Amino acid sequence: MADKKKDEKKAVHKAGKEEPKKKQAVKAEKASYKAEKNVKKAEEKKGHRAKGEDGPTPAGFAAKAEKGKKLEKKEGKAEKKDKEKAAKEEKRKKKPSEKFKKPKKPIIKKSKEVKKLSELVRAKKRRMFRGRFGKRGSVRKISTEKWQKWRKPRGLDIYFKKEDGLVPGSGYSRPKKIRFLHPSGYAEKHVKNMQELLLLEKEKERIAARISGTIGLKKKIEMLKKADELKIVVLNR
Repeated sequence: MADKKKDEKKAVHKAGKEEPKKKQAVKAEKASYKAEKNVKKAEEKKGHRAKGEDGPTPAGFAAKAEKGKKLEKKEGKAEKKDKEKAAKEEKRKKKPSEKFKKPKKPIIKKSKEVKKLSELVRAKKRRMFRGRFGKRGSVRKISTEKWQKWRKPRGLDIYFKKEDGLVPGSGYSRPKKIRFLHPSGYAEKHVKNMQELLLLEKEKERIAARISGTIGLKKKIEMLKKADELKIVVLNR
């Protein structure tokens, strides 16, 4: 009886020692299984199956498709940018169309009379009057360009004396030959349409055209071409 009890005790003691070893083995198996599972998931995300199985999984196909779409989008954006840059460079290189391009200014020889008149117009201007006018010591002096014009003193209390200068007469105006002439020597004529321009053909040696500012570019170009054909001088090209 005593021997049987001893044997039983020994068996229980061995079993008690073996139990923690078994638990540890089970835990190790579980950990290895989890690790394998995680590896499989990671490989599936990349588009490959676990070891021992060939070919990509459906999840891998989807991932590849998404990657392809992203790459296509990026390539599309890059192509668009390249096209936009090329278009901008072409626009810079392109010259303006002939429809809206003004013709070059032709060389029209002036007559001897016009040359003489232009010299007279561009000659050094003389002062309009001597001395001062108005109150003495005022801001209104000949030295300033603004006051280079005669103004008649009209005030009741203003006395125009000899010291203030001469009263200008008719001789102070410009000669009739030069009066109202352009510095080029031509007399100006305001033109609003093609008919008015054609009327200047007979007097083109003496009169120059000035096209109205209200006319659009398209019509202005037509008028300029016509003026070049007829050899009419246009002052505002």
